[in-house]
Amino acid sequence: MQKTQNPAEDHARSRPSGSASMCNPPPLPRFVRPMLAQPGRPFDSDQHLFEIKWDGIRVLAYVEEAGYRLVSRHGLALDGLFPELDGIIGDLPPGTLLDGELVVLRQGKPDLSLIQSRHQLRSPHKIRIRAQTTPATYIVFDQLYDEYRPLLGMPLSVRRDILCSNLRNNLGRAGHPRLVFSQGVLGAGRAFFQQVVERQLEGVVAKRLDSLYRPGRRDGAWIKIKPSGSKSLTPGGGCPGDGYPGKDR
Repeated sequence: MQKTQNPAEDHARSRPSGSASMCNPPPLPRFVRPMLAQPGRPFDSDQHLFEIKWDGIRVLAYVEEAGYRLVSRHGLALDGLFPELDGIIGDLPPGTLLDGELVVLRQGKPDLSLIQSRHQLRSPHKIRIRAQTTPATYIVFDQLYDEYRPLLGMPLSVRRDILCSNLRNNLGRAGHPRLVFSQGVLGAGRAFFQQVVERQLEGVVAKRLDSLYRPGRRDGAWIKIKPSGSKSLTPGGGCPGDGYPGKDR
């Protein structure tokens, strides 16, 4: 009987033992355009993951030997604006590239105006103060590179398995309140969307489990579904099957 192949396990077996095994790894790309979602209506599908649509700033995190970079959806560098993340994202393995959303919470819900005001700060003194009074949280939902190896050609389900493993191995099963995995549900998109509407949350993103990561593309593999008059949302969820927290974010 032929053994079923697991792409995530194959990827793990192909890794060198320790990052030092790659003597001169190629650097991460300077900029990868985030994959985008088309607008759509609520639906059910066993082939899709349904996630909360976060009300914040889309940001990619590039982790290399010399440190890490935060880059906006439009390619703008955000270095130095969120020092509260230095000891968290910076501790992930070099060669990691994450996709996610930066949010700031007010009374348990993301406040878009607060994260936008953080984004506009330039005074180092004000940045340090706001990092303490209105700290940002990075809600991550995809991983594009792992130890300098591109994952863009792997299915979403495999990329998220690798992401979960990366977060558990480096942050522990308890995780960290400033760096949180974005959980979702499979299949029951309509019921999930109804919960979003009832709670006056921002929306839902439906993603095909077999979708590859296509930078800058809006090809229908990802679908954003928003209620009319939507507001901020409450985060929740962690890696499947463990205690990864869904803390206030």
